[in-house]
Amino acid sequence: MVENRSSRWTSEEDELFRRMAEANTRPELIAAKLNRSVHAIKARAYTIGLPLKWFKLKAPSARKSRG
Repeated sequence: MVENRSSRWTSEEDELFRRMAEANTRPELIAAKLNRSVHAIKARAYTIGLPLKWFKLKAPSARKSRG
């Protein structure tokens, strides 16, 4: 279980967070790696200006494209 932390984010954590987000790593995995909650991850993304598009995971398409 991820423990709650009230410590400030370090520049190293921000950098790792950005790299993981750009690699489309799931928020749950980022939170576990940084020992923070998913809520804290989302709040930090907003604070540092990371787009939250990667939080919206795409559902697998049920349709096949017709050629």
